[in-house]
Amino acid sequence: MPGFPHKPETPLAFGLGYINVCSMHLLRTANLLAALAVAVGDALQEADLSPSAAAALLTIAQWEPIAALELAAVVGLSQSAAVRLVDELAAAGLVRRLEKKGRAVPLALTATGRRRAKALQARRLTVLDTALATLGRDARAGLEAALPGLLAAFTAGRAAARRICRFCDHGLCRDGGCPVGTAATAIDGPFVRPKL
Repeated sequence: MPGFPHKPETPLAFGLGYINVCSMHLLRTANLLAALAVAVGDALQEADLSPSAAAALLTIAQWEPIAALELAAVVGLSQSAAVRLVDELAAAGLVRRLEKKGRAVPLALTATGRRRAKALQARRLTVLDTALATLGRDARAGLEAALPGLLAAFTAGRAAARRICRFCDHGLCRDGGCPVGTAATAIDGPFVRPKL
């Protein structure tokens, strides 16, 4: 192409073949987004809690009482792994088992667990708010406009939606509408919570 500074096709690293420059720009954006996801995950990592334990505390805080099977589905664990995680959280004084209902044993947070969940959520929002504050108003508005479509693209149904939003403060999306919940409803219909 006359005046175009790059070859129309450029070899990619890792043996991915050739790709046009427009696609390379999209891949760079995808690469940057993936790096941001890692950086955010690292910044939110708790020294004394695994990501699954943090997700479990926040999920129980949002949905208590919740059965271990429902918790396992939201956090993305097998039932046996969720039971072990609940055992660890109970031993740490963060979670308690309520009176058995049928075959399910409902879970709830202890007062200590509730304080810890609030602190986790506050820290998560502070870290992200601090990062967003580095962007100008237009960049923040552009990001906010782009995020619903990106989140909806990852929402394959209600189960995926619950996993995607396992760290969310659900109250923050109620007024503006949750793009993940909206996408899940379009796929699977309205949310019906499993009974205990």
